[in-house]
Amino acid sequence: MSAFLLIITFLPSNTGLSQNNKAALTAERNKIEEQLRTTSRLISDAKKNRQLASSQVTLIDKQIELREELIRHHQSSISSLERSVRGTDSEIRSLEGHIVTLKEEYAEMIRQAYRLQLSSNPLMFVFASDDFNQASHRFKMLQSYAEARKRQAGEITNAQEELSETRLELTEERASVEQALADQQKEMEALNDDRKNRANLLADLKDKERELRKKQKAQEKERKRLNEEIKRIIEAELAAERASSKGEFSLTPEGKIVSEAFEKNQKGLPWPVHRGVVTGNFGRHSHPTIPGITIESNGIDITTDSNANVYSIFDGTVSSVFTLPGAGSTVIVTHGGYKTVYSNVHSVEVEKGSKIDRGQKIGLVQTQSEGTALHFEIWKVADSEPTPQNPNSWLQSR
Repeated sequence: MSAFLLIITFLPSNTGLSQNNKAALTAERNKIEEQLRTTSRLISDAKKNRQLASSQVTLIDKQIELREELIRHHQSSISSLERSVRGTDSEIRSLEGHIVTLKEEYAEMIRQAYRLQLSSNPLMFVFASDDFNQASHRFKMLQSYAEARKRQAGEITNAQEELSETRLELTEERASVEQALADQQKEMEALNDDRKNRANLLADLKDKERELRKKQKAQEKERKRLNEEIKRIIEAELAAERASSKGEFSLTPEGKIVSEAFEKNQKGLPWPVHRGVVTGNFGRHSHPTIPGITIESNGIDITTDSNANVYSIFDGTVSSVFTLPGAGSTVIVTHGGYKTVYSNVHSVEVEKGSKIDRGQKIGLVQTQSEGTALHFEIWKVADSEPTPQNPNSWLQSR
């Protein structure tokens, strides 16, 4: 009977894991490509509007960074696909061996049945028994043989179908590898073009370095004035709150709830504009194109489309709205022990003292000679000294 009763162990498939990896890689690639499209459009707009070459260089730097990330992604995707191809190829070889074994066992089962006259004359095999018990035993053997033969034939058919599907999967995976290699080559060529454009712009900047240095120093002076004014107003707001609470800053029960909710949303807060790229980083750093110029920023600059909508990133109360020449309007929103700052805004739609919801429109981003960028800050004010926070540590990853 053991020759007839075969246990078939089906091979484990790596398809589920491959599909999960493929979905994750596709989602990541789509995200990078969307950022690249945004950056390319902003570069095109900057050229049309004759914005400063230094602004274009900053955008191209971002585009180069994204392309390098996309190329690394393509390499990761290619490596993953090649591993999948090797796994599928190994699975095909195992399936082919499995089918050969099944056929050999099936043939052996037929030969044994022939020797026992199970298939040529099954009734004679039963009636030729010496007694009733032997006849009963032979009848059961015939039933087992019929079932085993049917099962074995079905297993061969299933294995052959699985083999055909796996071969098709291998063909598709190899096509995906070829496409990924072509995409990688295309991005590498585009990266080389970006680097050439950057070199040309830097050469242009070199010829105008004295003029640009003068303009940049004026911009840094305006930035410093804006930084000081924002800090002064935040400190004035806190001083007013201390005066109303007997010399100590303390959150109201509602303020504590909002503050805790704000903290819980760290790394999950929405961006204040729907599309854009960070072209000005938080903290103290050297200017990307002009030697000897140091930039100090309490927030980030997000270059975006002209007249892009500006949105509040969380529920709160508008605590200040003011305007500085060259910096547009600035809106400060209080979220309990935190404040968010939105600068270079025009057509402001909120006013001091009004409640504001997460995602509510504040105004539009103003376009300056150096481009269209929202300056955005986050401050923690619940401590003894208000301190600016790096927005990249609070906003959703892009």
